[in-house]
Amino acid sequence: MELEIIRVSATVGFLTAASYYDLFNKKNVPVAIPYAMIAAGFLLNLLTLSQGAIISSSAITLAVFGIGYLIYRIGQIGGADVLVFAGIALLLPEIPASILPQLAIPLFTYPFVVSVFLVSGFLAIIGLSAKYIPAVISALLKGKIKIRAQSALASILIVGSYLVVVYVFASAGILSPTQSALLLFLVLLAGFLTTFKEFISSTMVQWVPLKQIDDEDVIALHYLDPKLVAKLKLQPVLVHSELEKLRTSKLKKFPIFKGMPPFLPYVLLSVLLLLIFGDPFKLLFI
Repeated sequence: MELEIIRVSATVGFLTAASYYDLFNKKNVPVAIPYAMIAAGFLLNLLTLSQGAIISSSAITLAVFGIGYLIYRIGQIGGADVLVFAGIALLLPEIPASILPQLAIPLFTYPFVVSVFLVSGFLAIIGLSAKYIPAVISALLKGKIKIRAQSALASILIVGSYLVVVYVFASAGILSPTQSALLLFLVLLAGFLTTFKEFISSTMVQWVPLKQIDDEDVIALHYLDPKLVAKLKLQPVLVHSELEKLRTSKLKKFPIFKGMPPFLPYVLLSVLLLLIFGDPFKLLFI
């Protein structure tokens, strides 16, 4: 029990520090924080886990890092986010006990970091929707938004597919009315974000000179000439090699996602909610 408290306290402490910088330092999280998180988790595992558990935890961490790196390379999450998830996988290889008891025992378990990723993703959907719904309504009333058929169709397909799944699960008794309502709510928000994706992303983009671009900023490639993108073989995440490519172009300013919302606060909130209430997804498999 004492060891679990140490692991939980370390996880929450590191996440709090990382979230602070994510919020108040223009998403620039000192790399020392996630590295220290990974080091602490690895050291605790070496000192307290069996050889088999160490191998299992390390394998899960590598999988988390690999998948996270792929998502990072397409510009969907930051490099610090990937390292933080790897740190969570190491610090909490086993599911910690929740403060409030679970109502039922699930049929199977999965790594705690999976629950953190899912819950933080849903929280981000809610947060983004709450932020942009007023702006979208205002723009619609002013005629500043044109809904493209492609975006609308994608939204309809996403919402429709998930509604069918929710209906099937609810009809089979797998989902309670409360769970069905929650999933329906999240699906509708996801549909909203998909429909107005272009408008929302445009509010995040700023045209800035090269000197104002930070390492690992994400460039909006669709705002550039496709021929230039193909010629320079540009990637979304502007690491050092990509910045060197931009220097060879004749452009004075570049479209950069400077307004991308921080994600780590959602990760911190998801960990806290899971520690208090337990894993809500497991209730789907009891």
